[in-house]
Amino acid sequence: MLVVLVLGSLVYGGFYFGMKSKITSKPESVMTENTTIPEIVVTSEPIALPAQAGNDQKLLTVSGGVARTAGLSFDLYSVTTPDTWVSAKSNQTAMDEKLTLTKDGYEITIFQAATGGALCLYPGDPDFEGPSSKYTVFTNLTTKDGRTLRRSGEQNGLAFTVCQKSPDGSYQQPTNYGHISIKIPANYTPEVITEVDSIISSLKKI
Repeated sequence: MLVVLVLGSLVYGGFYFGMKSKITSKPESVMTENTTIPEIVVTSEPIALPAQAGNDQKLLTVSGGVARTAGLSFDLYSVTTPDTWVSAKSNQTAMDEKLTLTKDGYEITIFQAATGGALCLYPGDPDFEGPSSKYTVFTNLTTKDGRTLRRSGEQNGLAFTVCQKSPDGSYQQPTNYGHISIKIPANYTPEVITEVDSIISSLKKI
């Protein structure tokens, strides 16, 4: 009888503390799930630029990049824009190049040079001790040759940086095409922002 009573007490105690452990651990799980983080704005990949844009606009393909003999790790590339955009190239030496695309206060810059890189961090990402930049909003884009990019910036901001997804799942800048930055005017329109995203999505290694 004594042995039965002892065993019964152990079984009951194990059941009681097991249930208590489940009950006390549940609120922690709920708190984690309901943790408030800054809003993330993600839009779908924009449709490709049409072969013939409205108002008889034509598409222009511009190539860029520093020659591989310069020893940089960037790709030579091409990018497609409507003919309403103006393209210009400039360089300081044989080891750098800046391609600037402009239209009515909108500006896209693709810059290749021997510069450092940085990790791109988004809401929910842990802090990183090395070079990094934090962004609160982003738009996912996929280039013509299949690379995943993010147009990254701040809520209601007028400037963006483009980061590229690495094989390990993190996002970094510069991209394989170079440092890509975007400026938009205060009176921007969603239609031209979509056009900007389509231009970035048209990037392709050549």
